Amino acid sequence: MNLKQASDPRTVARDIPGVFDSIFPQLTPSVVAHFNRTATRSLCDPIPRELVQESELKRAMLFELGFTVGEKLLAGKNIDWDDCLRIAISRQRRYFDAQIPNELTKFDQQLAESVGKNIATMMSRLAVEREYPVRLAPTVPGFQWISSGHGDFSIGQTLIEVKCSSGNFSAPDYRQIVMYWLLSFAASVECNGTEWIEGVLLNPRSAKYVAMKFDDFLHVISGGRSKVEILQLFSSMVGTRNMK
Repeated sequence: MNLKQASDPRTVARDIPGVFDSIFPQLTPSVVAHFNRTATRSLCDPIPRELVQESELKRAMLFELGFTVGEKLLAGKNIDWDDCLRIAISRQRRYFDAQIPNELTKFDQQLAESVGKNIATMMSRLAVEREYPVRLAPTVPGFQWISSGHGDFSIGQTLIEVKCSSGNFSAPDYRQIVMYWLLSFAASVECNGTEWIEGVLLNPRSAKYVAMKFDDFLHVISGGRSKVEILQLFSSMVGTRNMK
């Protein structure tokens, strides 16, 4: 793994889980299952598994395309499929070896549009409930050797991460969003940055989302540590980690 890729906050959270095993020892399968049971179902229609299986696009590319459509709709823009595909391919190449489709069929477009419409509808509803506008790609601050990055969406001090899967949210999904909180908390302590107070995992495929106040979530998964103690432990661990 090269340093540039390894230092991305998304990659640190999802591919270096050992850091989190010590900081958040109670982020166990049973705790993940508990929070998944708190999921709220939106008024959108779920995307049937059978339709997804009919698409010849790779799943990651299909849902990256749907995410891009959702962004366009939230921004009030028309769907330009050539532009959406270009953006989706560029994003996939950040983390994976993107496989460029030979063609984008009408069926693929309809499926990606359904995903995008669910994202836009669910995000718009969350914005109304929280009385703040939707912000695209909020900045995730860096820390020591961890570079800055971008989340999916934010609404005020609520961070929203979109996950398109057929199942429930996974431990890596929760690790990623709590990693983003931790980086925001570090920035709030060190340079008066803004700390996320709520996290949302949103799945447009199942039309469900899990919303959690970070203070409550941390109380469950941190083994009794305060936020300052969490930051101190995190700082000591990343400060001594050999990335070579």
